[in-house]
Amino acid sequence: MAVSTAGMVARQRFGGALTQLRLAARTADGATVKQQDAGKAIKRKGPDRVSRLERGDAWPEPWELDRLLKLYSADVETSVRLRTMLEEGQAISSSWWQSFQNDFPESLIEFVAYEDAATKIVTCAGNVVPGLLQRSAYAHAITKHLTKSTATAPLVERSVELRTNRRRIFEKANRPAVEAIIGEAALRQQVGGRSVMLEQLDGLLTDAEDHGVTFRVIMFEAGATLTYFFHLLEFGGSNETPVAAFDAMTGMTFRKSTREVRGVKGFVEASRDLALSPEDSLEMIRTIRKEMSRD
Repeated sequence: MAVSTAGMVARQRFGGALTQLRLAARTADGATVKQQDAGKAIKRKGPDRVSRLERGDAWPEPWELDRLLKLYSADVETSVRLRTMLEEGQAISSSWWQSFQNDFPESLIEFVAYEDAATKIVTCAGNVVPGLLQRSAYAHAITKHLTKSTATAPLVERSVELRTNRRRIFEKANRPAVEAIIGEAALRQQVGGRSVMLEQLDGLLTDAEDHGVTFRVIMFEAGATLTYFFHLLEFGGSNETPVAAFDAMTGMTFRKSTREVRGVKGFVEASRDLALSPEDSLEMIRTIRKEMSRD
């Protein structure tokens, strides 16, 4: 793949944050700062360079960012955040997911990059444990059975490896807040057999205790259930728009506009209303685990 998807995501996030900062800034006479004005601040005759930076087509030089931050009258917190985004984004070429780019759809790698950058993740699945929370035996069993006519054995192993590596977010100093809304079916379906499923249920309880994952289980008795497998990702910057990602057979599809994300947030809230409380959800997981261990 010629273009680093992860790098592209980082540049786009940075460009979006830079755009929002410019739009919020004002000139001495109270007017919005235009790209042309920003171009002059970084010794350019026109707005082309600023336009490229805001689209995420390029990274600014450190001195360019310094001048733009001064022009926009950015406060200390905003300046630190933008400089950190620049440093981390430029170093992203060494990110672990780069080695998977030739094996999986570009949209999936883009999703992994978003997931790694998120400060809050809501993952929703009706009848399967979400990929981020799958243990390797469960991931191997479900992938092997569902892709047996389309994926080679090595690709199945790579898929499991990718999901395992996604769990690195739990090792970060500032790990994201993760919430999983799942259907009762995801807990009772014995994917890979009883021993595999018991290990998976134990893994969910460990994620709740050690990593602060919040679970909400929609019981069979609820008036409705989840009909989509999707994720809502939020980021640290106050001006950064959340991203909704939907699982598809050939990769991921994204919803990024304010209107689309608002609709997904409404769906999340409705799903929460259907589900048990986090405390009761954990008790449900423990109960199902006890029942399954006795079978």
